[in-house]
Amino acid sequence: MDALFSKTPSLQRSYLESLTTPELLRLADSFGIEIPPDLERLFIIAEILDIVTDNAPGGAGIGKQAEASLIETPIPEPVPLPKQYNITFIEVMIRDPLWAFAFWEIKSHDKEFYEKAPDFGGYHLKVFPLSISGISKKENSFTVPVGGTDTAWYLGFPPEAGRFKVELCVIRGNEETVLAVSRPFTLPKLFNPPTRRNTEDDEMYNNPLIQLSGLEDFQVIRNGDRRSRTK
Repeated sequence: MDALFSKTPSLQRSYLESLTTPELLRLADSFGIEIPPDLERLFIIAEILDIVTDNAPGGAGIGKQAEASLIETPIPEPVPLPKQYNITFIEVMIRDPLWAFAFWEIKSHDKEFYEKAPDFGGYHLKVFPLSISGISKKENSFTVPVGGTDTAWYLGFPPEAGRFKVELCVIRGNEETVLAVSRPFTLPKLFNPPTRRNTEDDEMYNNPLIQLSGLEDFQVIRNGDRRSRTK
């Protein structure tokens, strides 16, 4: 081997990087490594290190060690999403022009506090139509009682398009406290909403959006038609 390399106690990456490219090529040739023309210095050094570590007593190539460690590394088990995030919120997702899906959560500490209170009267969702300016039209609002273990409900709406928001409320005695308010959302407008439902030739059966929503199967009950749980 060339005197330059015979005096080298060990071939470390730092030492190899200090050599010129011609010196690296001569060293590779001394190990019997065939280097393709114009191969970058980085790959020349990697080839030399692989040979040196493979030939070291009891040693395996650095590249091979890295490859083996990757193969032997166990794949971690996927972490399941939590069922609850311990925050109070309500969100609404539109399903079609007549239905929206509301889902919510109440912070566990607050929920325990409300439900242990002697004047606890349950929870409900209050749906408010909004004007163009975003002001609530309270006279057209309606409420939907929900259970303490409920976390989601489908809400039905009249066929007229409109903008709405939903409040999640807790009842304490004769008072209601708003826990969370959804972002305002706008239901898409039905094409030619039905005005009568007495014959099979009604537009009800000719409008695919209405058929999808199942308007035939329910009637929206206004606030005045319900037994209000608050005065």
